[in-house]
Amino acid sequence: MKFKILKSDLYKHISIAQKAISNKINIQTLENILFQAKGDELILSSTDMELSIETRVKCDVIEEGACLIKSTIIGNIINKMPQDEITITVKDDKVNIKSQNSVFDIQGQDAEEYPPLPDVEENSILTLDNTILTKAIRETLFATSTDETRLALTGVLFEIKDKKINFVGLDGYRMAVRTLDCNLDLDVSAIVPKRAFSELTKILDDDKTEIVVVEGHIVFINGDTKMYSSLISKNYIDYKKLLNSSYQTSVKVNRHDLINSLERAQLLTTGMSSSLTKLQIHDGVINISSNSEYGSLDEDVFASQEGEDLNIAFNTRYLLEGLKAINEDEVLLHLQNSLSPMNIYPANEDDDYLYLVLPVRLSQ
Repeated sequence: MKFKILKSDLYKHISIAQKAISNKINIQTLENILFQAKGDELILSSTDMELSIETRVKCDVIEEGACLIKSTIIGNIINKMPQDEITITVKDDKVNIKSQNSVFDIQGQDAEEYPPLPDVEENSILTLDNTILTKAIRETLFATSTDETRLALTGVLFEIKDKKINFVGLDGYRMAVRTLDCNLDLDVSAIVPKRAFSELTKILDDDKTEIVVVEGHIVFINGDTKMYSSLISKNYIDYKKLLNSSYQTSVKVNRHDLINSLERAQLLTTGMSSSLTKLQIHDGVINISSNSEYGSLDEDVFASQEGEDLNIAFNTRYLLEGLKAINEDEVLLHLQNSLSPMNIYPANEDDDYLYLVLPVRLSQ
């Protein structure tokens, strides 16, 4: 195998392929990237048997062939090469890398040892604008669980139903739901692992992404890159049972003011302990108070209130993460009572996003 390629092109696509290489997998072969020179392009493939990537880049192929090259070594070498054309020659699994006056000789492996990527029939079910897709992932991914004993909740539910696309993240204490309109008369439900969505957002560089869902897998096709991910084969919670639009108290508040106040409350917490913030809603004011062994905070945030006064408390981090996921200047807080979840919406009625967070029971 022999090919010539610009350093910038090669490094970009190595970085993409590295997203599917996991440090948790103790299989030496999977520490490699599969390089294939074919026709007029270089194909880079990587997998950890749950997440797989294939990315293609045009290059000058002098001799077709394939070789496995250790991901970290080739990535570090190409990163430090001059900004110029690089020539890579492989013979008997010996890899020669040359650019200007720099020459590396490293050991490769036989490409036959690498497992094949998933055999998925790639008929896309929908195409999403990358700005919309990235936003939906960012708004829901943070609310997923880290508890591996509740495996279904460690992923994001990707659902198409009733001509709507829903992204849902929940961990038992809070829930984030982004809903998008679509013209698809489909019934699709897939739990996408957190890592797949997280890595996907780092490699999107084309305008749109095609999405394929088949039994056991989801595929994202973005320009010259395909990402394959195994799905989480568990039953998801019937999250719609958690939805409740009724409320006794409605508060419209400046999101930035509320975030700043909660961040000040969080300053009183150190280490692993969680911060508790009490909200006293009365006469168009949200009084925010927080106490710990290090001190206390008491301050008012002015708001627009409809309905009854209310005292309620929350885990400060859960409140902050939900507020930071919203991109509007003002938010609506809908509350039923001090023991029921609070719904947080963007004040813009056209923005179909919900963040629901459970309160902390206050001692009398």
